[in-house]
Amino acid sequence: MFMLGRERLQEKKSLIASFVLIFILTGLYLTPMPQEITGFSRGADDFAQIREAVGVTDTSQLLAISPSIALQSLFFLFGPMAVLLFAIQLNRDELRLTLPIIIVAGAACGIIGVLQVVGGADGPFYFYRITNYGSAVGLFANRNHAAVFLACQFPILALFAVMHPVNTRRTNKALKPITIAIAAILVPLILITGSRSGLLTAIVALLGGALLYASTNHPNRETKNRPFMAPLLAIAFVSCLVLITIFVARAEAIDRIFEDTNDGNSRVDYWASSLNLFWHYFPFGSGPGSFVSAFQKNEPVTLLGRLYLNRLHNDWLETGLTFGLAGIFLMLGGILYYLRRSFLLWFRMDGARSAVSRGRMASIIFAILGIASLSDYPLRTPAMMGFAALVLLWFAEARREPKVTADSPG
Repeated sequence: MFMLGRERLQEKKSLIASFVLIFILTGLYLTPMPQEITGFSRGADDFAQIREAVGVTDTSQLLAISPSIALQSLFFLFGPMAVLLFAIQLNRDELRLTLPIIIVAGAACGIIGVLQVVGGADGPFYFYRITNYGSAVGLFANRNHAAVFLACQFPILALFAVMHPVNTRRTNKALKPITIAIAAILVPLILITGSRSGLLTAIVALLGGALLYASTNHPNRETKNRPFMAPLLAIAFVSCLVLITIFVARAEAIDRIFEDTNDGNSRVDYWASSLNLFWHYFPFGSGPGSFVSAFQKNEPVTLLGRLYLNRLHNDWLETGLTFGLAGIFLMLGGILYYLRRSFLLWFRMDGARSAVSRGRMASIIFAILGIASLSDYPLRTPAMMGFAALVLLWFAEARREPKVTADSPG
């Protein structure tokens, strides 16, 4: 950060200001507030009973019901902030080189996932004490997070296939079969994770990747009459791989869709109960990272059981529960920015520009992460938070400029 010049900070001042705003908001939950302010929260009665029981008469208190977890949440924000500050210092060519780095990370995640499945639940390739033993979690502790990260590789590979690292046709031709082969391998890897959300996001990623490829790979003299042939062939090839994976009985993600379990119904019950919690702690929320404490204190008797619910498995709802109205406004602001920015990238900017194509790719990745957050919490993983910070920079990189002409540089 100390190496950042004034020009760099000026260019990305909106992104940095957004991160600073999140830091400030999180810090407010760790700042003692007068009872005149905290009294607006419907959950203030819980605090009043505790204060009365221990004989505390101080007129100030924290908004967070779990201060230690809120402090931990504040420290977790430094990870993505560091990634953003380091990535801002990269020029366009250096930023383009981050694509193969992410692809290598995805390949490592997939290879380790295969070794985990082959080695069994007691194998040496599981790196966390609490994890989905027996599933292909790769570098993560959760199979859903691993599957979503692998799904994000599809739009990255689609863009990488049409990149021109040294502006030679031979290099470009060599990239396409390599990326198609990697994408083909990703399909069975996602299926064997057993993640249903990963399966859904993979479908979105495949469609988005095909659209990105078709919009970025402008037809030349060789492909003048076949601009959509490669995406269609890729989808057909992937469909064959899906059928093969199912045939050999390794598509656990599809098997779990048809399983007769109560997991889906339980999650709906948890979500309904958390809506009541939202109003209980309205308007400030229960504080960053406090879902476990808030839910355990107010858990309905009908939901008591042996399961430990560490997250709500719906990050949209959990953000509203823990941050209250402020969290809702932040999410609405993010959605509006995403929609407006995506519209400009896809309909008002020229896809021949590398920055624009990366922005379009980032819009697909954010759609994948947003859909995955409806039934899980991928962006609460430090690695995925750092990845999302890099994607955010790709998303905001391109400026609105006049479309290039045939004689202008791409």
